[in-house]
Amino acid sequence: MMKRVFPLLIALLLSVVTLGVLISLPASEWSGWRPATCLPRGCFCELPDHNSPIRQRANTLSSLGYIFSGTLAIALSKNARRFSRGHAVIFGASSLVIGIGSAFYHASLTFTGQFFDVLGMFMLATFMLVYACERIWDLRFVTTMGLYLILVLFLSVLQISLPDTRRFMFAVVLGIALLFETYYRKQKTPIVAANKLRLGIILLAVAYAIWSLDHARIVCFETSLAQGHAAWHLLGAASVGLLYQYYASEPDRKSVV
Repeated sequence: MMKRVFPLLIALLLSVVTLGVLISLPASEWSGWRPATCLPRGCFCELPDHNSPIRQRANTLSSLGYIFSGTLAIALSKNARRFSRGHAVIFGASSLVIGIGSAFYHASLTFTGQFFDVLGMFMLATFMLVYACERIWDLRFVTTMGLYLILVLFLSVLQISLPDTRRFMFAVVLGIALLFETYYRKQKTPIVAANKLRLGIILLAVAYAIWSLDHARIVCFETSLAQGHAAWHLLGAASVGLLYQYYASEPDRKSVV
């Protein structure tokens, strides 16, 4: 229990600092920035407050859940596992970028915020893909990281040049990553807590259903703190935590020989 207290405090501190920086800005700060592509028609259900530097309160606050998932993944990792500390740092950093980037995005509703929000999502999905490849073909960690950087760079350039493709590309990379992960489990039969992965996928599916209802404004209460997109953030962060537990449950290859 005590091992979790310190990383939770670190995550809380990062969350407070992120909010503190955003709150300290003038309400007019974002007026000169390039707007997010969801404007002017509206960025999800929550009504923007243009008298505050945090345009969407619920969506900004809920984004911070990813900071906790990422911090715990980094702090609790062990080198005596197949999912090493190096892997955990990349995985956790991806979740941190999602959290801080998403908070920035919903606070500012700018294209720059949108970029960093989606960048974190690309980083996480890409990690899932290359980590599955590493275990299927016994790649070296340096090779995995090389593939990771190339793919993230490609997706980043694509997001800037063709921003409307970002959701489609995220779904494609995530779908391929899950297919490769399924192939790995069937071919290598590793000792893993598969229930964690299944539960994470279920949570993500529920989160996506809620996201869709919010995005289409089918279930929409513009001025409420109870936002469907905020639920997407929190369920997504929980799914990331379960994915980490799944990866961390696999013992080092040497220990099962």
